[in-house]
Amino acid sequence: MSSRRWTGGSSLFDLDLEGVLELIRKGRIERVGLQVPEGMKRSAPDIAREIEEETGAEVIISGDPCYGACDVDLTLCQEVDLLIHIGHAKMLEGTPLLDRVVYLEARMSSDPKEAVAKAVALLESNRVGVVTTVQHLDWLDEVLQVLEQRGIEGVASFGGKRTRYRGLILGCNYEAARALDVDEYLFVGTGRFHPLGAALATKRRVVAADPLTHRASVIDPQPLLRRRFGAIARAADAERMAVLVSKKPGQERMNLARKMMALGKKMGKDMYLVYVENVEPDMLINLGVGAAVSTACPRVALDDAARYNIPLLTPPEFEILLGCRDDYVFDEIV
Repeated sequence: MSSRRWTGGSSLFDLDLEGVLELIRKGRIERVGLQVPEGMKRSAPDIAREIEEETGAEVIISGDPCYGACDVDLTLCQEVDLLIHIGHAKMLEGTPLLDRVVYLEARMSSDPKEAVAKAVALLESNRVGVVTTVQHLDWLDEVLQVLEQRGIEGVASFGGKRTRYRGLILGCNYEAARALDVDEYLFVGTGRFHPLGAALATKRRVVAADPLTHRASVIDPQPLLRRRFGAIARAADAERMAVLVSKKPGQERMNLARKMMALGKKMGKDMYLVYVENVEPDMLINLGVGAAVSTACPRVALDDAARYNIPLLTPPEFEILLGCRDDYVFDEIV
């Protein structure tokens, strides 16, 4: 009963729900908030029903998008006695509202060893850094063993204060990768954003092993870089620009936004500071600006660029536009 398996898209996730149920029972908690990432949204009603049946507590599901541990629904926190944030490792601490949050990590049951074995043929080094996301952390030691059996030394490191596990990287933080003195990395996980981020943040070669497709591939950041320099070039014509500050507790970087404001004004740009919950295309259109700088999660500008009718830059990209830097740097939150 301690570990439950839930469907998320075409994948299966293991959740240790019993510990949360016991916490609700012992604390006699009456109202529970449930925040679930997009890939597990369809499981939210089933999880809510089980909590209600096992504890008698009222469960309110957050219907807003959730993309990481940084993206806690603080409004729902005000309505409930406890918020269960599913899918991500604990990152935020300190404020009274966040003291009501319990992080329930989701781990994928998909075995990555077949994909890792295929990745070995693509690796060029005998010593590689291994990084992954929280969903695949349970397989880290086995991945290192697969590499060792094939004559490759795999190494993994802890990152900074935003990550709590060895080998863990986030879409906004690659300190666990940058901490390693290696020429090449193996990323174990799904999707393209994290390995692309690792390649850009470390400026090293990255091979990705996907546990779901059982495929391995070499990550090429050049197409993304070409698109990003294209966005920078288009933003050069904008006279009026917005600097966006996120209300999300793990993404709010007001000091950085003010720095971007000052740089823009110094270069003669008409700058506006905008505080937002979510960055949406209509909002940017209604502001009437020619370009914007997002100090929120870097995925907003990099992963969702096609959604916006105006160029949306990261802070380092804005610095390139203004001539304050020459090299491309991935926008990390540390």
